[in-house]
Amino acid sequence: MSETSAAGALADHACEALLILGVTLSGRPFRPSDWVDRLAGGFSSFGKDKLLRYAPAVRPVTFEGTRGLRVDMRLLQADPAAFRFVMNFAVDNDLTFRCLDQTGATGQPAGR
Repeated sequence: MSETSAAGALADHACEALLILGVTLSGRPFRPSDWVDRLAGGFSSFGKDKLLRYAPAVRPVTFEGTRGLRVDMRLLQADPAAFRFVMNFAVDNDLTFRCLDQTGATGQPAGR
């Protein structure tokens, strides 16, 4: 998925962020179960206090009991390759994703 097609698919939803859920389009839990930590960890760093700090643009979340990844849409402008990497991961693994508006509420499944 290119950033152009991802942005186009999301334009109708006025997304502030995407919520990529650890559930496939067929409704099965995605494995490995630590995929969120692995992917978010790739965008994280350690602070001076030696504690892990997740990047503001890519953060692990739990939504209705399901682990997922919150991807801020500003990542598309700041680092298109990183956005493309995350979106390709979601698409390649048939993960569901949703649009988050400014209030954090989820809308309809975005681009799927």
